[in-house]
Amino acid sequence: MEYVPTLGKLFGIKYKKLKLIIFDIDGTLANTKKVDDRCFIEAFQSTFKYDLSNQDWSVLKNVTDWGITEEIIQLNFNRNPTEQEYETMLDTFADLLLKAKKSAPEKFQEVPGAKAFFERLKNDSNIVLGIGTGAWKKSAEIKLSSIGIDHSNVAFSNSDHYQSREDITLHVIEQARAQIKEEPKEIIYFGDGVWDYKTCKNLNIKFIGIDVLKDEKLKNLGAKIVFENFLDQAAILKTI
Repeated sequence: MEYVPTLGKLFGIKYKKLKLIIFDIDGTLANTKKVDDRCFIEAFQSTFKYDLSNQDWSVLKNVTDWGITEEIIQLNFNRNPTEQEYETMLDTFADLLLKAKKSAPEKFQEVPGAKAFFERLKNDSNIVLGIGTGAWKKSAEIKLSSIGIDHSNVAFSNSDHYQSREDITLHVIEQARAQIKEEPKEIIYFGDGVWDYKTCKNLNIKFIGIDVLKDEKLKNLGAKIVFENFLDQAAILKTI
């Protein structure tokens, strides 16, 4: 049944149904997973004196900046990080990203075609956009700015708000609903990680994979629609 706001019911107005399309950042819009992981590990070592170099992210409950930080400290030190430790970790991480961006800008590239595709959707009156990332806001904005994507007027949630990918995604959906004042006709999520795929399965959201590393992990998990990048806009648009 089509959702019609109260005023619409009073005046007999029907509102156009929109699709909500949500993007992850690292490995989806920005090809920054390697430098992001390196800087995170270095910041963690500096803050907590603990080496994450051999950590398997996929075994953690919440693969987000907040979630990883809390879970690792709980498992290894039997406590939660202090507020000061969180601030130190976040600031150190952001500083390392900025230094890496300055010294090695080639590590902060877009996934091929990402910006052009994002802008095309942003200009489509039938689509509302969202960005849901497991990164903290400060680091997320560094990576978005490095590839020229402006998230203003876009539903945006990150690990400043929530630990779990599900809660981050639901926060994006909540913002989009408030923005368009109706329930989206369909929700589609672009992501590259195992956790992105599992989140969409848990929330019953259509998932489109981005496999910029060409490791086929998403297809092996069961993802039906996977692209290596955003260069073939026509092919991707057919799927949405």
